[in-house]
Amino acid sequence: MTKVTSIPLYAQIKSSILSRIVAKEWGPGSFLPSETALAAEYGVSQGTLRKALNELALEKKLVRFQGKGTAVAVLDSDGALFPFFRLYDDDGKRVYPLSQMTSTQHDMAKKEEAIALGIEDGDAIIRIHRIRVLDEQPVINEFILLPSKRFPGFPCDLNKLPNTLYEYYFQQFDILIAKATESLQAVMSDPLDMKSLRLSEVSPLLEIRRKAFDIDGKVVEIRRSRVLTSHHCYHTDL
Repeated sequence: MTKVTSIPLYAQIKSSILSRIVAKEWGPGSFLPSETALAAEYGVSQGTLRKALNELALEKKLVRFQGKGTAVAVLDSDGALFPFFRLYDDDGKRVYPLSQMTSTQHDMAKKEEAIALGIEDGDAIIRIHRIRVLDEQPVINEFILLPSKRFPGFPCDLNKLPNTLYEYYFQQFDILIAKATESLQAVMSDPLDMKSLRLSEVSPLLEIRRKAFDIDGKVVEIRRSRVLTSHHCYHTDL
């Protein structure tokens, strides 16, 4: 591995391990080589290697088992690998809505969409509209944009798309979502929100705008979620 002096060595190793996970050298649930073996492979001390592994474990991308070793986290509906969903009920319990896809279509990017996705104006994109449901009650009206060139053959058949899209990106397109940024704003429901969320009157919603990035820092997805928070809250730890 080429050492870049401006980037800490442990961070280079962390990035390399993530790249190898994306390349499916180690699949979900499989164990990495021992710390001794990996440290020797990278030509670093075990302390440096351990720092990289510990950061990946804190980010829920690896799981450390005392006396057994380190394994790649298993992607599941609770977001074990990608802890980006932060909706909680009134009792403080984290909740995971199910998704009801309403439409998936291929389209051309508008100027502002192209800028946000880092593509050219008019490039092909994929638009997804879905409603997320808790206890049979719609709570999120969600709109997702993807650059088509990153997702060749992306299906328009709604039945082929799972509840956890980040898992799908990884398994079908080798795209690992490594981080996301979000902005939150209070908004009022529009006519589409009222229809999608079964609202009888105009109601306040929490709009969450998210950009998701791969391990190279490239934008993979833009997501706009309009959340009904009458019985739920958005929680984050700082």
